[in-house]
Amino acid sequence: MLYEHDFHNRAELGFSFGNQEYNLQSDQPNTELPDQIKASTIGIIGEYEFNDLLIEYQYLSGFRNQTNIEYLFNSGASEFIPNAFIGINNLEYFKRVGKKGNFANRLKLSYTTNRDSPFAPFTLDNQINIRGVGNTVDRGTASIVLNTEYRHTLFEKGWFVVQGNTFLDAGTWRNPGNDISQLFDGSSVRVNPGLGLRFIHKRIFNTVIRIDYGFGIANAKTSGLVFGIGQFF
Repeated sequence: MLYEHDFHNRAELGFSFGNQEYNLQSDQPNTELPDQIKASTIGIIGEYEFNDLLIEYQYLSGFRNQTNIEYLFNSGASEFIPNAFIGINNLEYFKRVGKKGNFANRLKLSYTTNRDSPFAPFTLDNQINIRGVGNTVDRGTASIVLNTEYRHTLFEKGWFVVQGNTFLDAGTWRNPGNDISQLFDGSSVRVNPGLGLRFIHKRIFNTVIRIDYGFGIANAKTSGLVFGIGQFF
Protein backbone atom coordinates (compact mmCIF):
# COMPACT_ATOMS: atom_id res chain seq x y z
CA MET A 1 0.00 0.00 0.00
CA LEU A 2 1.45 3.37 -1.06
CA TYR A 3 0.42 6.83 0.16
CA GLU A 4 1.92 10.11 -1.10
CA HIS A 5 0.94 13.05 1.09
CA ASP A 6 2.66 15.51 -1.24
CA PHE A 7 5.65 15.73 -3.56
CA HIS A 8 8.11 15.38 -0.66
CA ASN A 9 6.43 12.83 1.63
CA ARG A 10 5.74 9.18 0.84
CA ALA A 11 4.69 6.23 3.02
CA GLU A 12 4.37 2.50 2.26
CA LEU A 13 3.01 -0.51 4.10
CA GLY A 14 3.54 -4.09 2.97
CA PHE A 15 3.95 -7.73 3.92
CA SER A 16 6.58 -10.35 3.15
CA PHE A 17 6.60 -14.14 3.22
CA GLY A 18 9.68 -16.33 3.05
CA ASN A 19 11.60 -19.41 4.12
CA GLN A 20 15.06 -19.54 5.66
CA GLU A 21 17.38 -22.52 5.58
CA TYR A 22 20.88 -22.76 7.06
CA ASN A 23 23.37 -25.62 6.86
CA LEU A 24 26.27 -25.74 9.31
CA GLN A 25 29.65 -25.83 7.58
CA SER A 26 32.19 -28.34 8.83
CA ASP A 27 34.78 -25.65 9.67
CA GLN A 28 32.49 -23.63 11.95
CA PRO A 29 33.77 -23.40 15.55
CA ASN A 30 30.28 -23.00 17.08
CA THR A 31 29.24 -26.57 17.87
CA GLU A 32 26.08 -25.49 19.76
CA LEU A 33 24.19 -24.99 16.50
CA PRO A 34 22.35 -27.90 14.85
CA ASP A 35 23.50 -29.16 11.46
CA GLN A 36 20.47 -27.63 9.77
CA ILE A 37 17.96 -24.89 10.64
CA LYS A 38 14.72 -24.13 8.80
CA ALA A 39 12.22 -21.37 9.51
CA SER A 40 9.20 -19.75 7.87
CA THR A 41 8.91 -15.97 8.06
CA ILE A 42 6.06 -13.48 7.85
CA GLY A 43 6.97 -9.80 7.92
CA ILE A 44 5.08 -6.54 8.32
CA ILE A 45 7.03 -3.73 6.65
CA GLY A 46 6.60 0.04 6.87
CA GLU A 47 8.54 2.77 5.09
CA TYR A 48 8.46 6.56 5.27
CA GLU A 49 10.49 8.88 3.05
CA PHE A 50 10.96 12.63 3.08
CA ASN A 51 12.64 13.75 -0.15
CA ASP A 52 13.79 17.32 -0.71
CA LEU A 53 16.46 16.68 -3.34
CA LEU A 54 17.16 18.90 -6.33
CA ILE A 55 18.66 16.81 -9.14
CA GLU A 56 20.47 18.41 -12.08
CA TYR A 57 22.03 15.61 -14.13
CA GLN A 58 25.00 14.32 -12.06
CA TYR A 59 24.61 17.01 -9.39
CA LEU A 60 22.41 16.74 -6.27
CA SER A 61 21.54 19.21 -3.53
CA GLY A 62 19.26 19.04 -0.49
CA PHE A 63 18.50 16.12 1.78
CA ARG A 64 16.48 12.93 1.98
CA ASN A 65 15.50 10.78 4.96
CA GLN A 66 14.17 7.23 4.65
CA THR A 67 12.96 5.15 7.61
CA ASN A 68 12.24 1.41 7.29
CA ILE A 69 10.70 -0.65 10.08
CA GLU A 70 9.89 -4.34 9.98
CA TYR A 71 8.56 -6.91 12.41
CA LEU A 72 9.32 -10.53 11.56
CA PHE A 73 7.32 -13.49 12.87
CA ASN A 74 9.41 -16.67 12.62
CA SER A 75 8.25 -20.24 13.10
CA GLY A 76 10.14 -23.52 13.06
CA ALA A 77 13.40 -22.40 14.71
CA SER A 78 12.35 -19.89 17.38
CA GLU A 79 15.29 -20.78 19.63
CA PHE A 80 17.82 -19.59 17.04
CA ILE A 81 15.68 -17.21 14.90
CA PRO A 82 13.19 -15.54 17.25
CA ASN A 83 10.60 -12.92 16.34
CA ALA A 84 12.35 -9.60 15.81
CA PHE A 85 11.93 -5.90 15.21
CA ILE A 86 14.27 -4.38 12.61
CA GLY A 87 14.69 -0.63 12.14
CA ILE A 88 16.86 1.21 9.60
CA ASN A 89 17.16 4.97 9.08
CA ASN A 90 19.03 6.55 6.15
CA LEU A 91 19.78 10.29 6.21
CA GLU A 92 21.41 11.77 3.11
CA TYR A 93 22.65 15.33 2.55
CA PHE A 94 24.05 16.79 -0.68
CA LYS A 95 25.54 20.21 -1.43
CA ARG A 96 26.80 21.76 -4.67
CA VAL A 97 30.36 23.07 -4.50
CA GLY A 98 31.10 25.59 -7.25
CA LYS A 99 30.14 24.62 -10.79
CA LYS A 100 31.64 21.12 -10.90
CA GLY A 101 31.75 19.88 -7.32
CA ASN A 102 29.29 17.94 -5.19
CA PHE A 103 29.56 17.14 -1.47
CA ALA A 104 27.62 13.97 -0.53
CA ASN A 105 26.92 12.43 2.89
CA ARG A 106 24.96 9.48 4.24
CA LEU A 107 24.34 8.44 7.86
CA LYS A 108 22.79 4.99 8.31
CA LEU A 109 21.52 3.71 11.67
CA SER A 110 20.41 0.07 12.02
CA TYR A 111 19.02 -1.87 14.97
CA THR A 112 17.31 -5.20 15.66
CA THR A 113 15.96 -6.74 18.85
CA ASN A 114 17.35 -10.10 17.67
CA ARG A 115 20.52 -9.52 19.69
CA ASP A 116 21.61 -13.07 20.53
CA SER A 117 20.83 -14.95 17.32
CA PRO A 118 23.89 -15.78 15.17
CA PHE A 119 21.80 -14.95 12.07
CA ALA A 120 22.24 -11.18 12.27
CA PRO A 121 20.48 -9.10 9.60
CA PHE A 122 23.09 -6.37 8.98
CA THR A 123 26.21 -7.10 6.94
CA LEU A 124 29.59 -5.47 6.49
CA ASP A 125 30.08 -5.47 2.74
CA ASN A 126 31.77 -3.60 -0.14
CA GLN A 127 28.57 -2.86 -2.01
CA ILE A 128 26.47 -1.79 0.99
CA ASN A 129 28.45 0.32 3.43
CA ILE A 130 32.28 0.23 3.60
CA ARG A 131 34.14 0.20 0.29
CA GLY A 132 37.27 -1.97 0.28
CA VAL A 133 36.43 -4.39 3.14
CA GLY A 134 35.40 -7.34 0.95
CA ASN A 135 32.19 -9.29 0.35
CA THR A 136 30.01 -10.07 3.42
CA VAL A 137 32.89 -9.76 5.86
CA ASP A 138 30.87 -9.66 9.08
CA ARG A 139 27.32 -9.53 10.43
CA GLY A 140 25.83 -7.40 13.18
CA THR A 141 22.67 -6.72 15.16
CA ALA A 142 23.13 -2.92 15.24
CA SER A 143 25.31 -0.51 13.28
CA ILE A 144 26.24 3.12 12.73
CA VAL A 145 27.71 3.90 9.29
CA LEU A 146 28.82 7.24 7.87
CA ASN A 147 29.73 7.66 4.20
CA THR A 148 31.01 11.00 2.98
CA GLU A 149 32.54 11.91 -0.36
CA TYR A 150 33.40 14.79 -2.65
CA ARG A 151 32.52 14.32 -6.33
CA HIS A 152 34.08 16.49 -9.03
CA THR A 153 33.37 16.55 -12.76
CA LEU A 154 36.65 15.95 -14.62
CA PHE A 155 35.28 15.81 -18.18
CA GLU A 156 31.91 16.60 -19.72
CA LYS A 157 30.95 16.60 -23.36
CA GLY A 158 27.37 16.21 -24.58
CA TRP A 159 25.79 13.22 -22.87
CA PHE A 160 29.05 11.80 -21.42
CA VAL A 161 30.58 12.73 -18.06
CA VAL A 162 33.63 11.50 -16.18
CA GLN A 163 33.49 12.25 -12.47
CA GLY A 164 36.19 11.68 -9.87
CA ASN A 165 35.59 11.29 -6.15
CA THR A 166 37.41 11.00 -2.88
CA PHE A 167 35.59 9.37 0.01
CA LEU A 168 35.67 8.25 3.62
CA ASP A 169 33.55 5.30 4.79
CA ALA A 170 33.38 4.57 8.52
CA GLY A 171 31.21 2.30 10.61
CA THR A 172 30.84 0.37 13.84
CA TRP A 173 28.87 -2.84 14.54
CA ARG A 174 27.34 -4.73 17.44
CA ASN A 175 28.13 -8.41 17.00
CA PRO A 176 25.56 -11.09 17.96
CA GLY A 177 25.33 -11.58 21.71
CA ASN A 178 26.99 -8.27 22.63
CA ASP A 179 25.57 -5.19 24.32
CA ILE A 180 24.79 -1.94 22.52
CA SER A 181 27.90 -0.45 24.16
CA GLN A 182 30.04 -2.30 21.59
CA LEU A 183 29.02 0.36 19.08
CA PHE A 184 31.03 2.91 21.05
CA ASP A 185 33.96 0.99 22.57
CA GLY A 186 36.01 0.97 19.35
CA SER A 187 36.34 -2.83 19.07
CA SER A 188 34.38 -3.13 15.81
CA VAL A 189 35.19 0.15 14.04
CA ARG A 190 36.05 0.06 10.33
CA VAL A 191 37.46 3.12 8.53
CA ASN A 192 38.21 3.14 4.80
CA PRO A 193 39.19 6.26 2.85
CA GLY A 194 39.54 5.95 -0.92
CA LEU A 195 39.37 7.28 -4.46
CA GLY A 196 37.04 6.54 -7.34
CA LEU A 197 35.82 7.29 -10.85
CA ARG A 198 32.31 7.60 -12.31
CA PHE A 199 31.35 7.21 -15.98
CA ILE A 200 27.93 8.83 -16.47
CA HIS A 201 25.36 8.86 -19.30
CA LYS A 202 23.41 12.09 -18.72
CA ARG A 203 20.42 11.24 -20.90
CA ILE A 204 19.60 7.94 -19.19
CA PHE A 205 18.70 8.62 -15.56
CA ASN A 206 21.17 7.26 -13.00
CA THR A 207 23.22 5.38 -15.59
CA VAL A 208 26.50 5.44 -13.68
CA ILE A 209 29.37 2.96 -13.78
CA ARG A 210 31.49 3.38 -10.67
CA ILE A 211 34.96 2.19 -9.71
CA ASP A 212 36.27 2.76 -6.17
CA TYR A 213 39.36 1.71 -4.25
CA GLY A 214 39.09 1.76 -0.46
CA PHE A 215 42.07 1.67 1.91
CA GLY A 216 41.51 0.06 5.34
CA ILE A 217 43.12 2.00 8.21
CA ALA A 218 41.38 0.71 11.38
CA ASN A 219 41.12 -2.77 12.93
CA ALA A 220 41.16 -5.23 9.97
CA LYS A 221 43.07 -3.18 7.41
CA THR A 222 41.53 -4.70 4.30
CA SER A 223 41.78 -2.76 1.03
CA GLY A 224 40.17 -3.48 -2.30
CA LEU A 225 38.64 -2.43 -5.60
CA VAL A 226 34.85 -2.10 -5.85
CA PHE A 227 32.78 -2.01 -9.08
CA GLY A 228 29.11 -1.06 -9.24
CA ILE A 229 26.20 0.47 -11.14
CA GLY A 230 24.80 3.79 -9.91
CA GLN A 231 26.26 6.12 -7.32
CA PHE A 232 27.20 4.40 -4.05
CA PHE A 233 24.52 6.53 -2.40
